[in-house]
Amino acid sequence: MDRKTIREYTHKVANFLSLENNAYKQWVFRYTFLELEKDLSGRGDVTTNILFKDLSKVNAKIIAKDDAILAGLSEIKYFLVDSDPNFRPSLKGGFEIDFKFQDGNFAKKGDVIMEMKAYAHDILAVERTVLNLLMRMSGVATFTNGLVEKVKDYDVLVCPTRKTLWGLIDKKAVLVGGGGTHRINLADAILIKDTHLDIIGRDFDTVFERLKNANPDSRFIEIEVENKEEALKCAEGFAKFLNINSTQTIGVIMFDNMKPSDIVDAIAALNEAGLHENLLCEASGGIDEENVVEYAKTGIDIISMGCLTNGARSSDMSLKIG
Repeated sequence: MDRKTIREYTHKVANFLSLENNAYKQWVFRYTFLELEKDLSGRGDVTTNILFKDLSKVNAKIIAKDDAILAGLSEIKYFLVDSDPNFRPSLKGGFEIDFKFQDGNFAKKGDVIMEMKAYAHDILAVERTVLNLLMRMSGVATFTNGLVEKVKDYDVLVCPTRKTLWGLIDKKAVLVGGGGTHRINLADAILIKDTHLDIIGRDFDTVFERLKNANPDSRFIEIEVENKEEALKCAEGFAKFLNINSTQTIGVIMFDNMKPSDIVDAIAALNEAGLHENLLCEASGGIDEENVVEYAKTGIDIISMGCLTNGARSSDMSLKIG
């Protein structure tokens, strides 16, 4: 496999972030259904219940108030249409929805994203849950897409980190925006960070000895390094470990909080030692929209950025009835 294919196998696991996957569906459930119940707080929408005594169906639409790459539409469809109605005991009926766009589409300010028909009580009950999800996911997807466009001339995959309270929903939004996924959770792959290394005195021989003894079955094994010398030591360890174990596991070196010039030097040293070809290299730490191109120029395979989820502004949308 070429480097692009390998990194998409390790750091872009789109099939996991699908509603066909129960683990991801649970994340969507956790946000949509539980947020709805928290919002209704056991008493329901007291304002709507006072104003409207009778059930009547109304038409509503969600409108984009700024340009955006849309994300979250499949999650909303699951929430309001495809899921078991028993999950929504506080709602009084069903939803008819006409989606005007699909996830990943570009919507302009003023575009109608979706139209729906349901009881007024139900539309007003779910309004904030639906808008919060669509606005958050679309904001992350839009921000990601802008960064992906910035580095499109370089052979690099832009990925999120796990620095987010929205978890897999944020990772799905990054994916929709054209980025990767990185590690899905702590069980998904092996990532040996500075915190692990500090406990064992940054002893890479010990790291690989313990990996050899464990013989782990993992999609990839990634190790953080802080300088060129550690990168070489780590690459030498990977060369022996991967050969001895005859495994399909991919080795990844993460250049953690290193300057672009230092990464260039480290990759050059790996190439000179004949250790670069069979490994992926990632840059992480302090990378944002201002310096992402400089990192992309280094020849790195993956750039991971906490700002994809922590720095993204939610897209602006509104719900209108009538």
